Amino acid sequence: MTEVSRPRRTQQERRTATVTKLVDATIAAIGEVGYQRSTVQEICGRAGLSAGAMFRQFDTRLDLIVRTTQEGFGRQLDAYRSTMERLGAQDNALDTALRFLRAAQSSHLSHALREIFLAARSDAELRRRIEPIAQAYYGEIVATLDRTGLLDAYPAESREPIFFLVLHLFSGEAVVRGVYPRPEIDDAVLRLIEDMLAMYATRDP
Repeated sequence: MTEVSRPRRTQQERRTATVTKLVDATIAAIGEVGYQRSTVQEICGRAGLSAGAMFRQFDTRLDLIVRTTQEGFGRQLDAYRSTMERLGAQDNALDTALRFLRAAQSSHLSHALREIFLAARSDAELRRRIEPIAQAYYGEIVATLDRTGLLDAYPAESREPIFFLVLHLFSGEAVVRGVYPRPEIDDAVLRLIEDMLAMYATRDP
C-alpha cells in the first residue's frame, strides 16, 4: 500500500501554528501561576518551544502578552456571538444569557485576562497597548447585545450600564468563589438578578 505523503506546511502555516502554541501556553500559564510568574521560560516550556522560537515571533514578552490579550478577547467574542445568535430559540433568553456570562467569567481564559488587566493597573506600557483592544472588544460585545434585542425592554441609555453591571458582578464573583465557594447560594443570586432586572424593565423609560 503506497503511503501518501502530507503536503509540507508553508512558512506562514508554521508561523501560525507556533503563535497559537505560544498564545495557548501563555493563557494556561497566566491562568495557573499568575502574570508575574509567567516568564518566557515558563511559557515556552508549556508550549514545547525554545525561547529562541518565541523571540523569532515576538520581540519581547510584552508583545506576546498583548497578542494573547487580543487572541483571548477574539475567542471570547466568538463564543459570545454564537450564544447570542441562538437566544431567539430559548424560552428564557435572559436566563440563558446570564448563565453564559457567568460561566464565561469563571473560565480559565477569563482568569488569565483578569490577571493581565490587574498587571496593567501598575504597568503603563501594558495598559497603553491593551486599552484599544479592550475598547474594541467591549464595543463589539455591546453592539452584538443591542442586535439581539434582549434588553429592548429597558431604556436605551441603561442597556450598556446593565451589561457592565452584570459583567462586573460575575467577574467579582468568579474571583471570590476561587477562595470562598458557595454553590448553595449561586442559583439564588442568579434568581435575584433576574428578578431585579424584571422589576426594572417594567418601569417607564
